[in-house]
Amino acid sequence: MSVSPDVPEAGWIRAARDAAGISSYELARRAGVSQPTVVNWERRERSGAITLASLRRAAKALDTDLAYELVPREARKERTPRSESPPKGKAASRAVSTEEPAPAPAEASSFDPNSIWE
Repeated sequence: MSVSPDVPEAGWIRAARDAAGISSYELARRAGVSQPTVVNWERRERSGAITLASLRRAAKALDTDLAYELVPREARKERTPRSESPPKGKAASRAVSTEEPAPAPAEASSFDPNSIWE
């Protein structure tokens, strides 16, 4: 049984692994864990019992970004396509990603980030 309607039945780890065409043995090698650990991650993800630390490790080994969000139910009903932004204000969601934000274009700001080291 899937954790939510948005999660693939097999879980995100298995879906990403299958999409990349790699075995559980290969994912284990990339993550520096045993193959049974990968199987355990996939099982725990399907049951909703996986830890964020395990998800982060799997995401890194799969060369993917990990993001999770808490979205108020009212805001979720208002959002239709995933590409739309959630409502602003009190009902706004907060997403957390392991990816660092892209730097702003140089012409957009006169701030020189290198100046903090001078």
